[in-house]
Amino acid sequence: MIPLLIIFEFPSLREGANKQVISSQADSLIKISRIWADFFPANTSNQPI
Repeated sequence: MIPLLIIFEFPSLREGANKQVISSQADSLIKISRIWADFFPANTSNQPI
């Protein structure tokens, strides 16, 4: 899941961007996480991401 952490490194998030931008990044993270899990089912579990 390391590549997903790149999303959290955007300067706009570190500097406190508005909630809409943060929400958009969170939605992107969820979508990417689901795609990632589809490609790597062995790395998933019943625990929430």
